[in-house]
Amino acid sequence: MMSISYQRGVGMIEVLVALVILAIGVLGFSALQLRAMEATAEATDRTMAMNLARDLAERIRINRLGLNSYITAINDKKTETGCLGSTAIYEPDCDRTKMADYDANEIITKANEKGQTIIMHPCDGSNRSCIYVAWGKTTIASDDVSSCMSSGTYVPDAQCIVMEAF
Repeated sequence: MMSISYQRGVGMIEVLVALVILAIGVLGFSALQLRAMEATAEATDRTMAMNLARDLAERIRINRLGLNSYITAINDKKTETGCLGSTAIYEPDCDRTKMADYDANEIITKANEKGQTIIMHPCDGSNRSCIYVAWGKTTIASDDVSSCMSSGTYVPDAQCIVMEAF
C-alpha cells in the first residue's frame, strides 16, 4: 500500500496541466476569432465593391449611347452636379455626356467614402470594357490594372473585383 506522503502535490500538477491545456485552447480560439473578423471585413469590402460596380453598370445601361463618355468620366474623375431638372422626380436636364459626368461624380463620391477606387479599362482577351474596383493595399489606374489582374487572372492577395460590362 502506498503512503499518502507520496501523493502530495499530484493534484496541483494535474491542475497546472489542465490550465496549460485550457490556455492553449483559448489562444487558438482567439486566433480563430481574429481571422473570422478579418474575413468579415474583407467580405464587406468585396460586397460594397460589387454593389458599386453594379450601380455603375446599371447607370451605363440607362444611358447606353454614352458608354465612351462614362469611360472618360470615370477614368478622368470628371464631375457634373447640375444635371437634374426636377427635384420631385428623377428627370435629367442634360445630354448623355453631362449625364455620364453626373453619374461618374456620384459613383466616384461613393467609392471615395468607402476607401475604394473605381476605373474602367479594356478587359483582357475581350473587346469589352471592364469595371475595376480596388480597395486596401491594391492600387489601380486607368492605364494600369496590373496590381489587380494579370493575363486575365487575379493577382494573388489583390483586393479588387472586376466586372465585365460592355
